[in-house]
Amino acid sequence: MTSQDAVTLTAASVGFVAAVFFCVGNFMNNSESIFKQSRPFNDISKPIAHALSAQRAQYVTGGLLLVIAFSLQVWGVLASKENAECLPQWLHSWLYLVLSAVALSAAIGFCTSRLLYASTIKGVSRLYRRQLKEDREKYGC
Repeated sequence: MTSQDAVTLTAASVGFVAAVFFCVGNFMNNSESIFKQSRPFNDISKPIAHALSAQRAQYVTGGLLLVIAFSLQVWGVLASKENAECLPQWLHSWLYLVLSAVALSAAIGFCTSRLLYASTIKGVSRLYRRQLKEDREKYGC
């Protein structure tokens, strides 16, 4: 397998995982979650906060993976068409290369997404507590 083939297949695999991360939020947004998010609340809507935090994490992760995929595609065009890539022998099969790239980018994407979600929901909770404190001081409750 040439360097160009290896990089191009890796880029396509990472791009595939990026597309999956962009789609996950919409697949998880079923009738029940839409119902919960559309109900009126006097206070913070935890379902909306969690849904939007998860959606943000998925989109940011998908975007980062797309940037990586596009960068790999540029590298693939510039890579040598004659030289064999310095890969382990088992990765010279296109199937193993694609499966490895998908598995690695999915694992990285999942971890990134979970970290972004945790960070976002923590920030939302902090803002909620601050607003609650300000409302108590303002209204004397």
